[in-house]
Amino acid sequence: MAQSKSEAIRELVLANKILSEEKVLFEAFGHISVRNPENPNEFLLSRSLSASQVEEEDIYTYDMDANCLTPTDKRSFAERVIHSSIYKQRPDVQAICHNHAQELIPFTVLDIPFKPVSHYGAPFYKGVPVYDDYDVSDGMLIKNEQEGERVARALADKTALFLRGHGVIVVGESLRKCVMNSVFMKIDAQNQYNSLLLGTPKYLSYEEGRTCNEKTWNGNLSQERAWSYWTAQVAKRSR
Repeated sequence: MAQSKSEAIRELVLANKILSEEKVLFEAFGHISVRNPENPNEFLLSRSLSASQVEEEDIYTYDMDANCLTPTDKRSFAERVIHSSIYKQRPDVQAICHNHAQELIPFTVLDIPFKPVSHYGAPFYKGVPVYDDYDVSDGMLIKNEQEGERVARALADKTALFLRGHGVIVVGESLRKCVMNSVFMKIDAQNQYNSLLLGTPKYLSYEEGRTCNEKTWNGNLSQERAWSYWTAQVAKRSR
């Protein structure tokens, strides 16, 4: 985990590029943030920009009311209240990703719950609820404080929350774990879809998911191995 704000900014730039490369933040929309390691009442988030284009100068600082503290004339993400609301209600959360990975959208609109079918889905052993309480005046975007609070309550203590017909919010105990969770959720959604095409899946039990997440994915070795691979892929693409 980054120990300084400058280190967190560098890692957040990489996280944006990794999630773009892995087709999680694959288009011009979606965003990922990290809590400021020097001040837990602030978070870091890029300005309104495609993840693949984010550089260090595009990372701004926000307070817990989603106010931008960085002097700028550039636009912030309209849905930054997602991040501020969850950080306020979940002190354990250190990073948040909101994405529209296409493998996940069907699970937001069908009466088929997302359940882990492989070790990639283990971080979601508690289940993934669906948010369906939109303030329609905002065009199904999470833009105002009251709706941000409802989203945070719907997430509760889970690792992810579906937004009906919109996308997903994924959280992590660190930025690297949030990136891992976001990539793995996309992978296991495809695993579940393929399994349903062939028959009736045998899902991971609660205990299988819990222990796999804690003993496999929460370890520094696994996270470093995955992060190293993903950063190498980004570097290869940038040559």
